[in-house]
Amino acid sequence: MSNMRDRAKLGVPVRLLFEGEGHTVTVELKNGEIYRGHLEAAEETMNCQMHDVTMTARDGRTHHLEAVYLRGSQIKFVILPSMLKSAAIFKKVQTAKSKHVETMRGRGRGRGGPKRARQ
Repeated sequence: MSNMRDRAKLGVPVRLLFEGEGHTVTVELKNGEIYRGHLEAAEETMNCQMHDVTMTARDGRTHHLEAVYLRGSQIKFVILPSMLKSAAIFKKVQTAKSKHVETMRGRGRGRGGPKRARQ
């Protein structure tokens, strides 16, 4: 992505993946293979470029790979470092969530409206 404004339009999971660039991550693919290594770059399609990778096959055999490029559509999940729990993206989400809750108060929740006269 060329512009930071464009990155702001992306969803939270992809933005969090961008925060993981430069850190050691674990990626499991849909076929069961597990890749653990240094995340060099990630794309908005979740394609990941990694180096110094240990690949664990489904049968448990491990292989050391210098570099890999993983297709985002084949990724089942990504384990990011726990230090990203304090990433700025979570603060932004929490702020937006609390604003949304405040605007939803009193709408469609039971019979809290004005009293009607009985006939």
